[in-house]
Amino acid sequence: MKPDNYPQPLRRVTGGPGGEAVLIMGSRKTALHDCGMACFKDRLIENIRKELGERNLDYILLSHSHYDHMGALPYLLEIWPEAKVCAGLKASKVFQSQGARATIESMGRTAAEYYGMNPESITAEDLRVDVVLENGHIIQLGDEEILAMETKGHTDCSMSYFIQPQGILLASESTGALELSGKLHTSALKSFDQSLESAFFLKLLPYRYILIPHYGILPREMNDTYFDMYAEEAIREKNLIEGWIKEGLTEEEIFEKHKELYWNDIRAVNHPYRAYKMNTDIIIKRMIKEAAAHTTVNSR
Repeated sequence: MKPDNYPQPLRRVTGGPGGEAVLIMGSRKTALHDCGMACFKDRLIENIRKELGERNLDYILLSHSHYDHMGALPYLLEIWPEAKVCAGLKASKVFQSQGARATIESMGRTAAEYYGMNPESITAEDLRVDVVLENGHIIQLGDEEILAMETKGHTDCSMSYFIQPQGILLASESTGALELSGKLHTSALKSFDQSLESAFFLKLLPYRYILIPHYGILPREMNDTYFDMYAEEAIREKNLIEGWIKEGLTEEEIFEKHKELYWNDIRAVNHPYRAYKMNTDIIIKRMIKEAAAHTTVNSR
């Protein structure tokens, strides 16, 4: 499905490479799902204004608290200050942390430099969450309702959303991201096992369309196989890293092996290398720590 052919009531308003931003034009109210990197705020805002016309922006739904999915949030709130920001509990705590905001701003500035824009214009101040979402929270847009669901694995604040009656699933990055080439990537920063649980749960929903992070609407012929594809790839990557750990490779050696398999020029279009390295290092460190703990328990 082409990017300009999203199912109703969705409108693609993405401002640039990286995280997708989609406007949900309900019969009475509107919601924005994610808002992408801060450096693409101007095009994003232009796209939103064009689609909204005389309507207001009522909600901003965040999939999680990473800079490439919510970096433009402070700028949106300057224009639509009454919009209610909806996100998970962990995201609300992240936004209250000065250290976390500093990281979001730093990553946003790295992205701005990467794409040839002014990094000094990037800020992560004035972030907020107005509606803390839990499993089963429903947001009404009129004839449409959005079901919020925790789908952990990528982060502890990862949320997926299900729009009815259209049957549109807005999946979180816990269940993978796709390149335009169709190559699937995992990013289980918190837990491969949690990400697999999220994939198995989402697979049970009666969806007609699936929005995949960093890609857009999945071709419908892939609906029945996508979450199985994700599970297969996640298990493969987990087994590879566990195998390298058992071989006694250092963190740096494991990263280099991972990069050989998972980093490429196509991925670099939407994902600065610094972000890829930071995320991969987190996964490797966590899995080394888990392996050490497991060895300690078994030796008792």
